[in-house]
Amino acid sequence: MNDVDGDWYEERNPVNLAENIDIPVWLQIDQGRGWTMDGTIECFDRIPAANKKLTIGPYPPMQSRPFIEEHDKMFRWYDRWLKGIDNGIDTEPAVSVFVEGTREYAEGDSFPPKPVEHRELFLRPRGKLSFEPEAMGVEHAAPDGFFQAPLTVTDKVEILRWSTSVFEEPTELMGTGAFHLFAAIDQDDTNWIMRLWDERPGGTRQLLTTAYLKASMRELDLERSRSGSPVHPLTRKVPVEPGVIEEYVLRVYPFAATILPGHKIVAELSCDEPLFDDHNALLPPDAFHVPVGVR
Repeated sequence: MNDVDGDWYEERNPVNLAENIDIPVWLQIDQGRGWTMDGTIECFDRIPAANKKLTIGPYPPMQSRPFIEEHDKMFRWYDRWLKGIDNGIDTEPAVSVFVEGTREYAEGDSFPPKPVEHRELFLRPRGKLSFEPEAMGVEHAAPDGFFQAPLTVTDKVEILRWSTSVFEEPTELMGTGAFHLFAAIDQDDTNWIMRLWDERPGGTRQLLTTAYLKASMRELDLERSRSGSPVHPLTRKVPVEPGVIEEYVLRVYPFAATILPGHKIVAELSCDEPLFDDHNALLPPDAFHVPVGVR
């Protein structure tokens, strides 16, 4: 098996094969970690068929298969395209996205289904996450860091956390993003795992989205990358020079949520995944990223 992308995988890539679809298609996916949404949205964009739909449902992931919650919609789709019943489903908005928080659907012709304004959130000293930047050089504050022992030594996952202040007004977040990280490691490779949470009053929380990057796969496809939407070719490994600060740009997978008053956004960074927390306890044991093994 090849551990990097290449021709063998590209020939079998469902996103590339989607260009050959010439029948009505309805894609359905639930929110969760985000990467399945990312591929489903890209597949939807590539399908040339005029009659196509995309529905992104609510969190949590790993619901029933097939999605019995969508049966009524499925039957309307089949009635239209298999039986020729003019029920109007082909005149409805092509994209429907469940927005966590308000628990309402946003509709449009593409994802995101409504106009968005790109905003920056900054990692700041002392665990703060803010819309306003702050100097983080060593002359201002000690750099954040951690040592992650291999899983052969411990099952404890070290995590860095940054949190916003409490939101005073409802704030809708929708689309993709980029997580820019400047870091030095003491090995030639590691994992970068970023998770974004909606933390409610009292400390309970729900996962919004994730970002993953193997340090040696940090190269960007500069022609395809856009601000807030990085693309990694993943075709070769470039070992990291230990002790050298590198910039890592993680793709933040698509999501849709409204942060309600009294809630916070929390960003977490680690190089392993906790087996049990507010989200991962919902997943089967084969749904985790494999750690590099050395730190």
